[in-house]
Amino acid sequence: MNKNSSDIKPFYIYTNKDKLYIKNINEHTEKLANNIFAYCANIDNNKRIHICSIDSAGKLIHFSNNKGYWKKNIVCKAFNNIKNIKDMRLCIINNYLNIFIVEDSSIDENIYKVTHFNFTPGSPKVYKHDINNITKDKEHIYKLNIDELSNIVFEYKTSYRCNRGESKNNTIVFNSKSRMWLKPNTLLRNVNYSDSSEIKSNIHDDIFEYCYSIVYKI
Repeated sequence: MNKNSSDIKPFYIYTNKDKLYIKNINEHTEKLANNIFAYCANIDNNKRIHICSIDSAGKLIHFSNNKGYWKKNIVCKAFNNIKNIKDMRLCIINNYLNIFIVEDSSIDENIYKVTHFNFTPGSPKVYKHDINNITKDKEHIYKLNIDELSNIVFEYKTSYRCNRGESKNNTIVFNSKSRMWLKPNTLLRNVNYSDSSEIKSNIHDDIFEYCYSIVYKI
């Protein structure tokens, strides 16, 4: 995926035959790992590339570059079954990596689960939260925004099985200080989340903001 910046050279991240590669502007290609099922990437405030992936064994892996060398770190065992994983994306806030992974329901093809992982590179502590019973809203399974206090605002819809497919709008907020998901009214601040159009997103640096589900190949 290209990333145009005065400080960052354009590059591509892609998989081919379950192998993860990165290619830079000079056409140099480096293989990062084998047996990769899904991946995502982003760039932090220090212009460093972070790549996260799920391998065929369900492990969450973090790749970072230090002085031209790629370092691979297994974060945790994330999934026992990877076959329902639909896509994943990464946003970085205050040096914390936030990974959102969508899974198809094994029971209902119109229902999804999103799992959120929050951690700092190199730390053994990983926060995990599941958001269940999500139904697609037009073209979106969920929407993300970042508020002025660097909290993640997660919007989604849930279906009522007993009400003939009717859905409900939901908003939860990941507090960047407590690292907990909360309802908006439990936050001790004066931000109104009832109108999401008033929330300014600053996740434009997400290099998969508009195309994170595309599979890149040679």
